Amino acid sequence: MSGRGTYLLFLSLPPDLTLEVGRLGSFALAAGQYVYVGSAFGAGGLAARLNHHRRLAPRPHWHVDFLRRAARLDAIWYQEATVRREHDWARVFSALPGVTIPIPRFGASDCACPTHLFFCTHRPSLTEFQTRLDAIFPHDPPVQVLRG
Repeated sequence: MSGRGTYLLFLSLPPDLTLEVGRLGSFALAAGQYVYVGSAFGAGGLAARLNHHRRLAPRPHWHVDFLRRAARLDAIWYQEATVRREHDWARVFSALPGVTIPIPRFGASDCACPTHLFFCTHRPSLTEFQTRLDAIFPHDPPVQVLRG
């Protein structure tokens, strides 16, 4: 992976906990599967951003850095592309069955999205997600998968 693009982080949170997220506040989170939508268009592209998310940040910078301190990274779905799709992916992902919003505005303080963090009762199907993306963006490359 050498380019820029959009990604989903699949994070497992084992115990219920209260999470402090910088200026966003304190939130009670249930155990389960959380999914964060992000993009990587800065220096280093996807490789640099995903390497950052694979480690625990000693000094959290992004909202998801606070969650990563408590959650295990299970998988990453990503797409190398020259067009930003972070907000589109958040909209598409939020419409999948069993997906809810655990923290409003999480990861979305610089945009109009309700959130970039979702809670799932089970991991959605990559095929279903890809099918929904293809219906909107038929010329985009396919979503790829990495283990956490």
